Amino acid sequence: MKLAFLRPLYEQPGPFVSLYLDTRRHTVEATKALTLRWRNAREELQRRGADTATLEAIADIVTDRDNPAPGRALLAAGGRVIYQEVLPEPPLEVIAHVGDLPEVMPLLERREEPVRHVCVKADRQGAEIVSVGERRRTVTTVEGIEWPIRKVNRGGWSHSHFQRSAEDTWETNAREVATETARQADAVDAEVIIVSGDVRARELVMKDLGEAYARRAVLAEHGSRSPGADEAAWEKEVRSILQRVIDERHDAVVARFREAYGRGDAVAGLNDVAEALRDGQVETLLVVRPLRGELWYGPHPHELGVSRRQLQDLGVAEPRRATAGAVLARAAATTDAEIVFTEAIDPPDGVGAVLRYLAA
Repeated sequence: MKLAFLRPLYEQPGPFVSLYLDTRRHTVEATKALTLRWRNAREELQRRGADTATLEAIADIVTDRDNPAPGRALLAAGGRVIYQEVLPEPPLEVIAHVGDLPEVMPLLERREEPVRHVCVKADRQGAEIVSVGERRRTVTTVEGIEWPIRKVNRGGWSHSHFQRSAEDTWETNAREVATETARQADAVDAEVIIVSGDVRARELVMKDLGEAYARRAVLAEHGSRSPGADEAAWEKEVRSILQRVIDERHDAVVARFREAYGRGDAVAGLNDVAEALRDGQVETLLVVRPLRGELWYGPHPHELGVSRRQLQDLGVAEPRRATAGAVLARAAATTDAEIVFTEAIDPPDGVGAVLRYLAA
């Protein structure tokens, strides 16, 4: 998971209010329960030192009846909410924290990992193409030549002419769809292209995509532009394909960590990972949930270590201490490191890292 979306947080001075709250309001009883949860959370945040302006900014979102959500993560400071995200599932417990660093690890643990992708619903006349990137979602409709679309069954001297015309029309439309699909895939740097729809149209689009795009393409059984198409089955299949991409991505990172650790191109444990982050060496941070422990840190993201003495040796006059997750996430986000949560390895302290390079 890329962490660039977190960088604006670290450009703001603290203290930060971090709140993870079940915000369901689908029934009258759920709304009453939300009111009580928010009141208790607010009292706890006040007790921890949160200022009134910041709490009011959070309240505006939590109590907004027009924007319901199963759960919310809210990170706020200085009288405003700097980052918020709807959680796919309500948190099992309220997390209410005030500190000099935002508590982002609970957000990252719960966040649905994005996959850049393009979905194509093709028929013999055109296609609907949906492209999803890190910051954009675009829906494009391709409408090709309208006549002749269907082959005819009648005989006579014109029969073969109509047959060829229909096939030519399909192929022309498929080329147009393939061209637009490739353009959208380039626009979002798609990891996977999901092609669905009419069987013959799918075949023609796949043929015209070209090798570079066809390698990333997956045929889907569901998905159609026809009225009455089973959208639920289509969406379920898309989610399954995207999850497979995520699983393959994770498996590759874990395999690379295991191989690299054996030859010294990866490290494990809070001390060695913190040292690698100080030097900007970390390419991917691997975390086993739940991450426990604390780290010391200074005013700059690269200032982190397992002891006060380490920070003092770095020239930090007044080292501070916070949860390991908060400190590691700040360092990773500001040095372009990615993060992967996994249970496939068991490193010391529950943390490891694949390195970009070895220090001299």
